[in-house]
Amino acid sequence: MKRRIFCTAAAALLLSGCLLEGAAPVERNPKPYSAYWIKEGVTKESVLADWIQCGGGANGNYGYEIQKGQSNKEFFDGFTVYMNRVDTCMKGKGYVDLYPRSR
Repeated sequence: MKRRIFCTAAAALLLSGCLLEGAAPVERNPKPYSAYWIKEGVTKESVLADWIQCGGGANGNYGYEIQKGQSNKEFFDGFTVYMNRVDTCMKGKGYVDLYPRSR
């Protein structure tokens, strides 16, 4: 009897995971942050080149990493300043952010 209850509970948990996945699919290959900046007549390569010039990472993401011994507060404070600097630079080059963060 205990085995049947256990198997039923395990099956229910497995199925609920499948149902949750179907209800809110997770993007498996998210775009790099640079892909969310648009400008009329600009190629993906040009966007990435401008992104890198503004201080973004070569892979299209921000590329800001936590330093050894750095607290979470120090990391996030520095990351916020860094993101704002990259974003301001991209706006200065005439790009529009498709998903601007509220500041």
